[in-house]
Amino acid sequence: MQSLKFNGDITLDEVFNQHRILIYDNVLDAIQKNYKDSTIEEIKVVTITLNNIEYSINLSRSKFVSGLENAISFYEAAEEYEKCQSCVDIIKDLNKKKKRKATN
Repeated sequence: MQSLKFNGDITLDEVFNQHRILIYDNVLDAIQKNYKDSTIEEIKVVTITLNNIEYSINLSRSKFVSGLENAISFYEAAEEYEKCQSCVDIIKDLNKKKKRKATN
């Protein structure tokens, strides 16, 4: 998990816009490391500290697929196709597990 620290006149939106690649990379990395462990219900993606106030971007298990879909859109625009494929592979695996769970 990445930590970003800023001081001065900057907003969370500006941090997100300026550091999207880092944030999406952390989304992908955190999900890759944790999605196979079904006991993990939430992951911390990144911590942002603005003028000594800490904010955390977390992602619940129920939002893993939508987080990856957003990452795919971002990575496609950035032409990061290997990362797109990693997202697609994880989504397929998550959907398989969801179907298996539903049939049991």
